Amino acid sequence: MAKRVGHWFNRRYGANRRDVYLLRTETGWQVLGRSGGADGQQVTHYFDHEPDARDMVQRMLDAVPAELSKWAEMTAEKRRPS
Repeated sequence: MAKRVGHWFNRRYGANRRDVYLLRTETGWQVLGRSGGADGQQVTHYFDHEPDARDMVQRMLDAVPAELSKWAEMTAEKRRPS
């Protein structure tokens, strides 16, 4: 089972939505890119080392046209104030 380490979202919806996920698996790292929301097109890249995976995350973020790239980093967990 993969654990989500990072998730970036371009603050758009529908066909212009872009998501990039950094996932940690039992055997390595995955970077998943998705365009068009949950039912959109998806690509997954596999890595043995975290720095290589993070380089791919950055390349995927940089590849989105400027008018669609108002990125927000989503948190894996929401913390409630005590």
